[in-house]
Amino acid sequence: MKKKILSISLAAALALSCSAAVMAEDNAPAVYVNGSEIYFEDQSPVILGEGTTLVPARGVFEAMGAKVEWDGDNRLVEVTSSDSMTVIRLTIDDSTMKTYDVSGMFGTLFSGQDFVAPETQVTLDVAPQIINDRTMIPLRAISEALNANVVWDGDAYSIDITTGATVSDSAPALSLSADTLTAAEGETVTLYIDAANIPEDTFLSGVTATVKYDKESFEFAEAVLMNGDTAIDNAMGVANPDFTDGYVKAVFVTIDSEAAAKTDGHVMKLTFKSLTGGEGSFSLSNGYHSRLGYNTSLLADSIDETTSTTFEGDDLAVDTTELVINSADAVADDTTTDTDAVADDTTTDTDTVTDDTTVTDTDTDEDTETESDTETDEDTDEDTESEDDTTDTDAEDATDESAE
Repeated sequence: MKKKILSISLAAALALSCSAAVMAEDNAPAVYVNGSEIYFEDQSPVILGEGTTLVPARGVFEAMGAKVEWDGDNRLVEVTSSDSMTVIRLTIDDSTMKTYDVSGMFGTLFSGQDFVAPETQVTLDVAPQIINDRTMIPLRAISEALNANVVWDGDAYSIDITTGATVSDSAPALSLSADTLTAAEGETVTLYIDAANIPEDTFLSGVTATVKYDKESFEFAEAVLMNGDTAIDNAMGVANPDFTDGYVKAVFVTIDSEAAAKTDGHVMKLTFKSLTGGEGSFSLSNGYHSRLGYNTSLLADSIDETTSTTFEGDDLAVDTTELVINSADAVADDTTTDTDAVADDTTTDTDTVTDDTTVTDTDTDEDTETESDTETDEDTDEDTESEDDTTDTDAEDATDESAE
């Protein structure tokens, strides 16, 4: 119990302590690991030499699952792969990177023999160095030594790193929904963090969610831990609307297993107020902060509270699809426009029918007159009375045929 309460206090403190955190500088490339953007606290990546990108030692490689250690006495950085099979060593201001294959270490030691890890040396274009009191090491060289794929996108000015890891279809998932898709100035919008695939025989003891939003259009009001449609009143936590520029981070935990969420549904509620009545967008962040770790995660405890599991990164599916809240006035204008358009179409159709009717009537009169004249000419030699009778009869017949 004490350990969990301590974790709650620490999580809340970390959420608040990031108010001064900043996004990457405008001239710094964005870096993504398996689709998660890396947020650097106080030192952004830099590009030196002929295009070598240096990044802070922590952050990128920890997001790849690697372990990073700093030996200040020897000015040495050691990076160990997530599977503990590869060790990389770099020394500040030394352009030689050493990579060790330690995959056979346990078998060799188990057999009672001394183990010497095979070593590979690589000459770097730019040596590791200290910039603004931060240890900066080459991104591509280390990533590729960890068997990751690195792609530079010049148009987006970004670097995409993929490790081959994928999120399982059965992994817990988080998405964003809203109680309304329109809001006028002064109205509130309620967003929900929705969980799916919650493991059986567990309850969600903690939810960390970071949401990107338009601060010029919306103002954050509050966050509440939820179990479906019910608020968990005794939950503890905090929300920081200034986590980074345009992001709010909420961290909540509960020790009440009876009140906590055990099935899929709403697990957190965030309320925002429309400042202008204009359009605004929201989205969940699956990013990784260089000091605080993943922006969004779930903490699940077993029902008997003997085990706890944190789902984040490749263990958690985060839907980052943008959710747009429209202006109520804009929607009203669209409705009026559509109504007017229908009215215009109706008027046009009515006029067309009227015109067609008029043309038809004119043609009928012309046909009647023509046929009557023809019959009269043919019966010129007959007496006047018969001639008039024939003309009248033929005219009636012609009129009937034309009408038909």
